[in-house]
Amino acid sequence: MGNWTVDATPRTVAARAEKHNKLDWTKLEQHLQEIGTLHTSIYRIVRDLAPAIVLSCYWFFKHPGLMFQGPGWWYIPRVSLLELGMLGGLTLLSRVVTGRRRGSDEELLHKEMAASVLAAFLCAVAAYPCLLAKLEWERALRVDAGFFLATCALSLFILAIACFIGWVSIDTIIPKREVLIVGSGRGGQAAFEEMVDSPVYNIVGVLDDSFVGTGAMRDRYLGGLDLLDALLKENPVSVVYCSLPVKSMYEPIQQVIAVCEQFGVEVRHSSHLFQTKIATLDRHNGANYSILRMVRDDWTRYAKRTMDILGAGGLLLLSIPILLVAGIAIKVTSEGPIFFSQDRYGFHRRRFRMFKLRSMVMNAEVLQAQLEHQNELGGPVFKIKEDPRVTKVGAFLRKTSIDELPQLWNVLLGDMSLVGPRPLAVRDVLKIEDSAQLRRFSVLPGITCIWQMSGRNNTDFEKWIRQDLEYIDSWSLMLDLKILIGTIPAVLWGKGAM
Repeated sequence: MGNWTVDATPRTVAARAEKHNKLDWTKLEQHLQEIGTLHTSIYRIVRDLAPAIVLSCYWFFKHPGLMFQGPGWWYIPRVSLLELGMLGGLTLLSRVVTGRRRGSDEELLHKEMAASVLAAFLCAVAAYPCLLAKLEWERALRVDAGFFLATCALSLFILAIACFIGWVSIDTIIPKREVLIVGSGRGGQAAFEEMVDSPVYNIVGVLDDSFVGTGAMRDRYLGGLDLLDALLKENPVSVVYCSLPVKSMYEPIQQVIAVCEQFGVEVRHSSHLFQTKIATLDRHNGANYSILRMVRDDWTRYAKRTMDILGAGGLLLLSIPILLVAGIAIKVTSEGPIFFSQDRYGFHRRRFRMFKLRSMVMNAEVLQAQLEHQNELGGPVFKIKEDPRVTKVGAFLRKTSIDELPQLWNVLLGDMSLVGPRPLAVRDVLKIEDSAQLRRFSVLPGITCIWQMSGRNNTDFEKWIRQDLEYIDSWSLMLDLKILIGTIPAVLWGKGAM
């Protein structure tokens, strides 16, 4: 963390992401718990099918003809009812064992490993009588022992893959989350201690009207609760952990939630609302806090990211000839570089470098100040139809949206998505006065969105923002597909392009 000072004026938080090269199993489990790879449907389905997969592989290994019987293999009965019953029964047993409830004090990895071994053992016990129906008892016992060991190995291998995906996803799929702690009492101190060395979170500061925290917290103390709005506007905060006591500060907590709702920032509050001696808190997935989310957050984010990587990678390869021709045309007809890059506001107001093919003259950003009075779009965004800064080649690139193709690289880097609200320039964001409009930054920005389908620059800024928020509130993978398909005719006909 950079140098922190305590004052009463809003300011930008200069936070750095701390590196942790040493593998800490406790932190790894916290990370996996937070990222949720061990709670996804795909992982659970594959894990539960491990016994059936091992048994099926054994049968195909012993009888390879099951897969290769010419054109009639699919309707010639090769599997007995006993074998089908074994597959179904073992799958059901594995599901029951691995899905059963355990105490919240058990560690995640130990729980998963123990459940996998127990499921393999019980499945082996259940399979042995069935094996006796076809094999001698010694042969059946050897096969059953091999089945147990193979099932254990496969289950642990699946667990290792899920752990690996969860561990690396912090850099490739889900960026480290910037956290602002509100409150410095016991709850705030507990949250600070839990997250200060976390591989998932980066604490950017602590807010409280009356600071009572530890010395380590004081180094990151920023000021009172009145700074929350300004800090969220100026910094890429993605989680606000509210640790204020409910009984004495109900109204301030409501105000914190209201501000975070405006920005689309996730709010968390400790689940330990009451002091108890005997009763224990029933926590879902071991979480110590309640979560108020403004956007959808489940396995679909992995599906969306996968779609982004595959789609952007394929489109980028296909567009290489177009980029080469466009680059030559830009270089021949005007002075300056082929590519144009600019700082834009992205996910949770985090700045990133966005790339485009250069469609304007070299000093376009300097000339913009002289053209501000001609802005035709309204609001903080600057757009004019007959922009004198646009070159002849640039006008064609903009009309056909070819100038946007380099943003596929931003998608691969994880700064953008194929579909999402367009990333705004720093100049535009600083001119936004209504904080509620900044909720559009609660998701990854995209190359296309509802705005591109409905007229692009023919749409005024207020309607543009409403469409972005409509997209966020009703998001689904199917909506992304509809937008991608609907963008094609808008681009081909140059609808609303400037």
